[in-house]
Amino acid sequence: MKRPALLTVSAVLLAAGVVASPAQAATASAPTVRVLPLGDSITFGQGSCTGGGYRQPLSALTAGHSGYAVDFVGGRQHGAMTDPEHEGHPGDTIDQIRAGVDGWLASSRPDVVLLHIGINDLNQNLDQAHAADRATQLIDRIFTDRPNVTVVMQGLIPTTPGWWNQDLSQPVAQYNGRLRQLEATEQQAGRHFRFVDAPALTPANRADATHPAQMTDGLHPNDAGYSLLAQNFHTALDEAYAAGWFSGGSPSASSPWAGTVHLANVTPDGSVHNTEGNYTARSWAGWSDLGGIAGTKEVAAAATYSVHHLFAIGADNRLYEKDGDYAAGRWSDWTPLPGSPSVRAVTASSYGDTVHLAVIGTDGHLYNSDGVFPDGGWNGWTDHGGTDLKRLASATTTRNVNHLYVLDGNNGLQELDADYCAGAWSGWSPAANGFTGQDVAAAAAGDTVHLDAIGMDGNLYNTEGRYDLGSWNGWSNMGGGGLKRLTSATAQGVNHIFAINSANRLTEIDADYNTGRWNSWAEPAGGADSIGLTAAFTS
Repeated sequence: MKRPALLTVSAVLLAAGVVASPAQAATASAPTVRVLPLGDSITFGQGSCTGGGYRQPLSALTAGHSGYAVDFVGGRQHGAMTDPEHEGHPGDTIDQIRAGVDGWLASSRPDVVLLHIGINDLNQNLDQAHAADRATQLIDRIFTDRPNVTVVMQGLIPTTPGWWNQDLSQPVAQYNGRLRQLEATEQQAGRHFRFVDAPALTPANRADATHPAQMTDGLHPNDAGYSLLAQNFHTALDEAYAAGWFSGGSPSASSPWAGTVHLANVTPDGSVHNTEGNYTARSWAGWSDLGGIAGTKEVAAAATYSVHHLFAIGADNRLYEKDGDYAAGRWSDWTPLPGSPSVRAVTASSYGDTVHLAVIGTDGHLYNSDGVFPDGGWNGWTDHGGTDLKRLASATTTRNVNHLYVLDGNNGLQELDADYCAGAWSGWSPAANGFTGQDVAAAAAGDTVHLDAIGMDGNLYNTEGRYDLGSWNGWSNMGGGGLKRLTSATAQGVNHIFAINSANRLTEIDADYNTGRWNSWAEPAGGADSIGLTAAFTS
């Protein structure tokens, strides 16, 4: 793996602001089509490991299209993807979607609606014979609200067993048949309506060695099944575009926080402050006092979309949370996390709308809990053991694997991984071919973890783990001298590493993996006296 060399501070900041991915470059000049995924839990992505359902593979299929770029719209967000908006409402029936569709269409203003709805009506045996009539009324409502919109409806999965494996094949076939016939009627009326058949997926209860499961339960696809749904939608989108049904327009305004790091510190008096570093504009905002709990010892942060979640250890060793919603422009109050153990160190990382939170208790054990935002709440705390653990960091790679890096009682760096797709934890093992240090930080980019640690000599050491290849490169000494605490955050191919030095001042060094260069150590945000720090990017 190419090791970044030294680069000036201004050059790194400039590179961080202008580097575009191949997909972004390919679609930069294409008109943007506002696409509203509309439906129930299948639109939401239930059963998908990534949480993105069909939306995530569809986004990949449309990326780089020469004729148009897709911008998913909607008032909900779900899935570990850069464009997570949708209107998928788990459990909703056709009538419930129709009751909300006027407002959703008005706020999202779609050019295209991707519709998948009806399975809850059939599964709950809600007047199955007239379910297609209710779907027709919903479609009519969409066209009344948006006469020029394109509606692509994908039928129900013909092999759906039902939640109780009651066999829904007959009502599904009747429902699909009625709506398939609707296509000609709508098009003759001048409406841009297309019906596509859903793939026949292999249910979990019928899977075998030669026919792997494509559904997680009696209703929902798994990621393999969602990929097939995405292909159907993609083909229909391309055909609708070729027919001139939609053309798109100007790109939606990008977030003002794109390329901006949210940096928080704990000052020597135990208060928490926050600032933003805009790497595109190469500027820092002033520091803001976040108030709240007294005698803060340490902070950690993770972001779910536009919300920055701060976690702090108070003087009472309790864990507190404060959230900054940058889309809404407001912060919550500090609130104690329910049921947390007595804590002496904390780390957080995120995957889509989920925060993976881990702490070292005052008993030296590792504990973890997961929070689903905005309204899913926290699950319970689990004790993963350990002996006299000291410091920790975490990073979550693709397919929702949370990697925990912990310094043990002998200052040795250990790793414990939680695979949320497989529902399994690994055992403890030496991390990154072994290291002895004082503090550790981690940040993920895809399947690569940028792992940084303060050695026993007070210098920064860096290595990268390629989890897709199962390998680590060697540790490199990046200097610093007398470093005490460490955190990092990665965006746009640049890993930003923040540390507290021997003078208790904040300092930063950046690794630009686009150009293969490092900058020099410098004070960010005008510097600040600090005893703790954390950083994260919102999307």
